[in-house]
Amino acid sequence: MRLNLDEFGTSFLEAWSRTNLRFLKIECRQSYREREVTTSQAAHERGDVQETQRLLRQESETERSLYEDVERKGIDYARIRLTQEPLTPYLDYELIAYRIRSEIGENIEIVRCASSMQLPDKEHFDFLLFDRHTALIHNYGEIGLQSGGWMTQDAAVITSLEKKAVELRQRAIPFEEFLAAA
Repeated sequence: MRLNLDEFGTSFLEAWSRTNLRFLKIECRQSYREREVTTSQAAHERGDVQETQRLLRQESETERSLYEDVERKGIDYARIRLTQEPLTPYLDYELIAYRIRSEIGENIEIVRCASSMQLPDKEHFDFLLFDRHTALIHNYGEIGLQSGGWMTQDAAVITSLEKKAVELRQRAIPFEEFLAAA
């Protein structure tokens, strides 16, 4: 089912409320822009690292209840981030956010990919997997701004996405290990 951005957000909340075992978030875009540039991203683009960190800490607090929910329910939660080197300015910004999010409980796993690899492609794209009942697939349109996406509850599609997520996760390293090697 095709969703606009608001419907995507509503579908996320509905699927999250039914999730009890596992939530996997696959991210592969090396560059990304919000519809409206966040203040933290604008600070990063100006080169103001301290302000970027301060604002990202503020922004991350909105996710704290999700991480508490993950811990309370015992959900296997992972953000699986595909990266290529050299890192884009956007990924430099994301790494600052990931440091903060990992401090407040987010499990982030990194998959290093060859710089020659085209991301996204037909096998690697951004999606969310809620247990085995729902998948949300992001749509970034022609210009790279999220415009919504698709929701599916089709068992065959979910199985295929789960297989891809598990395969990527097996290749992933913990975020802290990625930072130590960077």
